[in-house]
Amino acid sequence: MQKIDEKSKKLIEENFNLVNKVANFMSLKFNGVVNKDDIVEFGIFGLIDAAIKFDPSKNENFRFYAVTRIKGTILDNVRKLDYMPRNVRELSGRIEKVYAKLEQKHGRMPSDEEIAEELNIGIDELNEMFYKIRGASFLNDKDFISMDKPKSETLDTIESKEPSAIDVLLKEEKKNMLIKYIDMLEEVEKNVLMMYYYDELTLKEIGHILNLTESRICQIHSKSILKLRSKLKAYE
Repeated sequence: MQKIDEKSKKLIEENFNLVNKVANFMSLKFNGVVNKDDIVEFGIFGLIDAAIKFDPSKNENFRFYAVTRIKGTILDNVRKLDYMPRNVRELSGRIEKVYAKLEQKHGRMPSDEEIAEELNIGIDELNEMFYKIRGASFLNDKDFISMDKPKSETLDTIESKEPSAIDVLLKEEKKNMLIKYIDMLEEVEKNVLMMYYYDELTLKEIGHILNLTESRICQIHSKSILKLRSKLKAYE
């Protein structure tokens, strides 16, 4: 690690509150799958990295830049630690493949009943699966973090370099496809995604609004993410 000079130390001291701010947000995203102390520790590394690498000529606002580095460091370290058990990842991938297979067969998004039948299980067991894979759907939600959302310190990615024209076009195209796929979801699924990723409500808060249990909202969220992933992979 590079030496921390006085200027970097000052940036760290003045913006240390950002670590807890981002850590609190990320812990809600991980839904208890990742230890909060680990998230805070990773966030501190991110802040230090941001303070050392910050270049005022490229980024006018350090807080925006730091939030991006903190969040990125947390995500990178969580993935390295591989919190998700192998059987959960396999289960998530299995259901995702079933969605893709049945959609190709029927030319539309399959129903819960069709998914359950293909897996040779009941609806209750399918819902239990959706709940079990909740961590997998939270650890890979990068595509859902920036859907036409106003600038915010806790969510937006502030790049240190200007993206190329082709990168901008590809990102815009993928975003448009994502919005199109979201519109194909059931109304309750769309509501859960928008309240969670756009309004930044917790699963518990969404449950209160929709008069559903937190576990049921978690199931709906996981199911929605699997549907969108299968669509995006087919598109890509």
